[in-house]
Amino acid sequence: MKLFLRGFVLALLTSLLIISCTTTKITHTWAEKSYRGWPFSHILVIGVAEKNETRRSFEEKFVAKLEATGVEGLASYAVMAPDEKIDKETILAVVKKTGVDGVLLTYLVAVKEKELASPGPTYSRADDYHGGSIPDLSSAYEYRSGSQLYTTQVKVRLETNLYDAKTEQKVWSARSRTLNPKSDTALMNSVIDALVKDLKKNKLIP
Repeated sequence: MKLFLRGFVLALLTSLLIISCTTTKITHTWAEKSYRGWPFSHILVIGVAEKNETRRSFEEKFVAKLEATGVEGLASYAVMAPDEKIDKETILAVVKKTGVDGVLLTYLVAVKEKELASPGPTYSRADDYHGGSIPDLSSAYEYRSGSQLYTTQVKVRLETNLYDAKTEQKVWSARSRTLNPKSDTALMNSVIDALVKDLKKNKLIP
């Protein structure tokens, strides 16, 4: 029985680990080859979100990550009213007022959930053996197929674009996919880390 319990606990912990793991992958990235500007040094960060708290948290985290690389960041919530429409006219007004050289815009593309089935714990118990003669119990705790376990896989897709503030030209774009974010904070941190790495790879930030 101890062997059975040990196997069941191991399967359960493995399932929980899969569910709680937050990983982000850049599924598509593009950079304007003709762009001849210097790496950006002052970037306006805009996170389009349904809730102002989510937008504020995302922008603050992105600004902190940029500043850790030596880039000055500016969260849009600090210079825009909460109910102000995020459109081209508003963004250009902020660009003119603040003097930023880049505008980074992130928005949600899709959230998809999918139920996954995997074999459950397998086992064989000693009391499965019946009969009048002495049974062979050498395989009493060997495993056999059990019921399936079900987990829900969540995919969050975001798109992020970087624009040259002076020319209004898009110079970089990336699509990200995050699997099984265990919280909004984990999702944001994972996405931002992946995006900053790609920006550095394309030499758009130091």
